[in-house]
Amino acid sequence: MPAIVTVLGEIDPATLGPTDCHEHLLIRGGLPIVLEPDFRLDSVDAAVAEVGDFQAAGGAALVDCMPLGVGRDARGLVEVAERTGATVVATTGFHRDLYYAADHWVRTYDAERIADLMVAEHTEGMEVSGYGGPFVERIAARPGAIKLAFSGPEPTPTERKLAAAVGMAQRRTGLPVVTHTDDERSAALQLSILDGYGVPPSSVVFGHMDRHTGVAGLAEVCRTGATVCLDWLGRHDRRPDSYVADLAAGLAAEGCLDGVVLGQDLARRGYWRAYGGGPGLANLVATFPALLRKAGLTDDHIRQLLVDNPRRVLTRLEPS
Repeated sequence: MPAIVTVLGEIDPATLGPTDCHEHLLIRGGLPIVLEPDFRLDSVDAAVAEVGDFQAAGGAALVDCMPLGVGRDARGLVEVAERTGATVVATTGFHRDLYYAADHWVRTYDAERIADLMVAEHTEGMEVSGYGGPFVERIAARPGAIKLAFSGPEPTPTERKLAAAVGMAQRRTGLPVVTHTDDERSAALQLSILDGYGVPPSSVVFGHMDRHTGVAGLAEVCRTGATVCLDWLGRHDRRPDSYVADLAAGLAAEGCLDGVVLGQDLARRGYWRAYGGGPGLANLVATFPALLRKAGLTDDHIRQLLVDNPRRVLTRLEPS
């Protein structure tokens, strides 16, 4: 039966509400917070407060895109979901090369063994340390997506190997793949590698595509059957959210809105009200819809971006 896998169990896709398809609720440990202390999102109470604001503004679901070995807090995500009632989807998989130490096991295990680790998270439950050892300790909660990340248009050898492992794991689990990209060149190569393992484009969501890619490039990716996530929202010190609204309107004009979802990727303390910053997670549903309307989109378009398209892309396929 079709289902979306959340940290509290499987749900009927028809019940999914307005969704932030790329977020980071907790980052506790790992190289990311060593390299950038502002990435430290270590308070469950803060996450509960932010998610509560998101819900009060009309939001219902969030995809936490923190994968293995870089500070994912599986237990914390379960607590956030239990305390708020929000739908929380966790991820297995991997981030960019620079977030793993030179002696990390991602550099020594082959793709097949790494795929086994991701599949086990889906079938047996998330490993609380991200396989940091020395023991394997799982919880019942399972990931609902697999992450893949490239550092640029040309991946490192480790990233290329991890992409192969993600392709294998997707075919064995049916889970959607959410990716970190820099532009359409990264997306094209990611899709090519995944296609080599039989991953259907409809199961792939390319993140961060609005950072450097215009409407034409985004539309080209959408026409492959994959989905692009417009998720560079809330960075009001760098560019206005109206820029992303205009991209969405442009994609609607190209007939490609069915291949678009929204997120924010607010993975910094400075972006969270609960840590004294802003605009906070509620921004996606509290203020951005007005900008979409101003750009010419209708309420039906907004529902498509926040509800209908996420329902489709987050639904697990039958494994093969």
